[in-house]
Amino acid sequence: MNAIYFINERISLGGLSKEDSVCLQKQNLLKYIQTNKLNIVKPNIYQINEYYTIQHALLYDLEKFEIEKIDYLLYYSEEVMQDFIYIYPDYWSLLKSHFNVVISLKRLDTFEDNSNSLIS
Repeated sequence: MNAIYFINERISLGGLSKEDSVCLQKQNLLKYIQTNKLNIVKPNIYQINEYYTIQHALLYDLEKFEIEKIDYLLYYSEEVMQDFIYIYPDYWSLLKSHFNVVISLKRLDTFEDNSNSLIS
């Protein structure tokens, strides 16, 4: 199964510094990826990191490189996508359409029993 993961580098989670927030997101996402034996894909081979930090860049790359639907888009919590979803709801819908399942790990922890219905 293929996955792309998103990390918000501009947010402070739970009173942590931005650097610690990035570490928290990265550690949890990588643990989930390893546990579920997911394959990280990069639509743009020139993407510096394994993960994306800008939703518009991810959407651009998915459309520019005409990538087939990817199994998973992973992100740490609703909080890291909140501004993008609120400001750009149409782009959020378009971005989600490139994935079979969109998973917020924090939401997944909260609703373990309903993990199959966590499409955002």
